[in-house]
Amino acid sequence: MKRLFIAALFSFLASGAVAQVKGFGFGPRAGLNFADYLNSPGSSRTGLYAGIFADYNITHRWGVETGAYYSQLGSTNNVEHGYSSQTIHRMDYLSVPLVAKFNFLGGFRAVAGVEGLFKLSAKSVEKSGGPTRAMENVRSSNMTITIGAGYLFRFGLDITASYSKGVHSAILNQGKTTCPTYFRVAVGWRLVGTNR
Repeated sequence: MKRLFIAALFSFLASGAVAQVKGFGFGPRAGLNFADYLNSPGSSRTGLYAGIFADYNITHRWGVETGAYYSQLGSTNNVEHGYSSQTIHRMDYLSVPLVAKFNFLGGFRAVAGVEGLFKLSAKSVEKSGGPTRAMENVRSSNMTITIGAGYLFRFGLDITASYSKGVHSAILNQGKTTCPTYFRVAVGWRLVGTNR
């Protein structure tokens, strides 16, 4: 039984390994950010990541990808003056990535590039239900360097994981670096141009 299971798993993976990716594609993608920023007074925040992507594979090996996403970053368990309990820093952005892709072994790929972050809102929220205050000193836009990997199944399911680190401080006038950092996992569906 064990050998049968292993053989079935190998056959499934092998069927995707011979696939090739080429041409234009797009689709939805959603996942989670595990975000923080350098020198934050707290710990990482788990936030939503959702939007659409579009890519173009110039050859079977090389391609580019962009998109537009709602991306929740920030941190949690922060201890701040003027609050009676710990706070959550909710820094929500429009995220626009531009990455190069290297496809190999059929559906596998490695990605590297940049991601533009455009602030939608930035608030400090007390965890015990206290006041919510706007964070006025959060940079309105930022950029991160991004690296990652993924796999596109023959039927269109797309799985990605990436790590990003900001180029500029997220919070201004702090006297120390506060670049955003986040690890991301996401699942998408390539509606056009599936892995053939």
